Amino acid sequence: MNSNKNGKIIITICREYGSGGRQIGEEVAKRLDIPYYNRNLIDMVAKESGFASGYIDKFEEHVSSPLIWGIPMPRANMAFAGLAVQNYYSNEEKMFEAQSKIIRDIAKKGSCVIVGRCADYLLKDDPGCYRVFIHADKDFRIKRAKEEYGFSKDSEAKHAVKTIDRNRNAYHKKYAGYAWDDCHNYHLTVNSGLLGIERSVDLISEMVFSR
Repeated sequence: MNSNKNGKIIITICREYGSGGRQIGEEVAKRLDIPYYNRNLIDMVAKESGFASGYIDKFEEHVSSPLIWGIPMPRANMAFAGLAVQNYYSNEEKMFEAQSKIIRDIAKKGSCVIVGRCADYLLKDDPGCYRVFIHADKDFRIKRAKEEYGFSKDSEAKHAVKTIDRNRNAYHKKYAGYAWDDCHNYHLTVNSGLLGIERSVDLISEMVFSR
């Protein structure tokens, strides 16, 4: 088993939006009887950073700047935009620093499953860490987004899939320095659209117990 001297197992899960990564991570944690961290990290980061939980919920795993996406801006607004961007990145850096500290502290305490938030990068040198990427074809993810997140139209779900994946990739590139969906950075990539949720959970669990 790929674990450290304390027998610790850490599973980090990066996921395409609508692929079921959250549910898969939760089910893996239940099966292995270890703690699960996803949205419960928000309150922990809020306490550490001093930012409101709602602010963190809105901007985590998100790089949002007109300068990044190349959106043209009138010259008259550039000075204001520069201050706004500077302030945003100052906050973003503080959130990431607080989040990184919490994730590393959690990993030191024992086995767990952590979804997203560059945990794969932050814990890459931990000998007990398994890095997993969950993906699926776009039609599967659009359908699931409508079922799970309440989108009423395919166009709305399609927009969410495209936008959230883009944000996660930009966030990951900024902090980890490599593409979020590069299979070379993971121990296992799982096509949940092909395998389904239950079989995806089986594969991840089997990977842990086969080592």
